[in-house]
Amino acid sequence: MDTELVTTVIQGFDEQLSALYAEKELLEKEIGISSAEDVIAMIRSLEEQLNSLYAEPRA
Repeated sequence: MDTELVTTVIQGFDEQLSALYAEKELLEKEIGISSAEDVIAMIRSLEEQLNSLYAEPRA
């Protein structure tokens, strides 16, 4: 493998890693969590709450 190709691949990995960290930081800043597992748990919890709300009889 030539040095220029290796350098390009490493730069690409570095850019991807930086983008992932930026996304995690944004999630942490905006909603207080940044792990995929926690985001999924939050969405499922919200879905359950909405389902419960919609299942309640309306006055």
